[in-house]
Amino acid sequence: MFPHCSFADVLITDPPYRAHVHKNATSQSTARGARHRDLGFEHLSEELRSYVARCAAETRRWSVIFSDVESVGEWKAALEKNGATYVRAIPWVRWSMPQLSGDRPPQGAEMVIVAHGREGGRKHWNGPGNLTHFANKCLRGEEKHKAEKPLDLMLDLVSWFSDAGETVYDPLMGSGTTGVASAILGRSFCGVEIDRVWEERAKDRILSVPEFAWPRDAERHRRWVEDGAGKRVLKMHQGAKAW
Repeated sequence: MFPHCSFADVLITDPPYRAHVHKNATSQSTARGARHRDLGFEHLSEELRSYVARCAAETRRWSVIFSDVESVGEWKAALEKNGATYVRAIPWVRWSMPQLSGDRPPQGAEMVIVAHGREGGRKHWNGPGNLTHFANKCLRGEEKHKAEKPLDLMLDLVSWFSDAGETVYDPLMGSGTTGVASAILGRSFCGVEIDRVWEERAKDRILSVPEFAWPRDAERHRRWVEDGAGKRVLKMHQGAKAW
C-alpha cells in the first residue's frame, strides 16, 4: 500500500533501476579490485514505477526522477498513462569506472527525468536557461548508501525545481540527501524509506542540518556554495530562514 502524495508541491526521487543494471552493478578499488556490487535492494518493479508516475501526476508542480538511460521511454509512457506531463530527460554526466570488458565505451551518464503535475498554466523554475546536463561527480566510498546521490547535485535540483516554503516529497529517500538539501534551502520535506536502518540514518542526517552529521555533506555544501549556481541561489534566498 503506497501513500498518497497530493500534498506535495514537488517530487524529487531516485527509484531503483531496471534489472539489467542491478545484475551488472560493479565496483572497483585499489585494495579489493573489481567485484560485483550488491545494491541491497530490489530492481524497479512495474508496480513501483506506476506508483511514482501517479505521484508525479498528483504532485502540484515539478517531478524529478532519476533513471538509467535505457528506461527513459518506459518512464515517459508510465508518466503520460497516469496523467503527468513528461517534459524532458537531462543527462547527469557522473564519474564512471572504466568498462571492465574493454570491448565497448563505458556508461558515463544517468538520466534525470523532468515531468509536471496537476497545476495548469505557465510553468516556472529557478534554473539556468543554458542547462544542457548535470556534471556533479558521484560519490565513492564503502560507507555510503549504494545509490546515494551527491548533495551538491540535490541542492541544484531542490533549488531549481522548488520554491522556498514548498513541500518536497521523496517516497524512496534512501540516505535522505533530498531531505538534507530541502532543509538547507528552507523547504518542507516528507520522505519515506522501507529500509528501517537507512530510515533512521536519514532522519538523523536531515535533523543535523545545518551542523551536518556526515563530513562529506559539509564538503559538498562548501563546494556548492562556492560554485556559481550556489552563489546565485544564496543571493535569491538572502534573508530567508534557511540561511
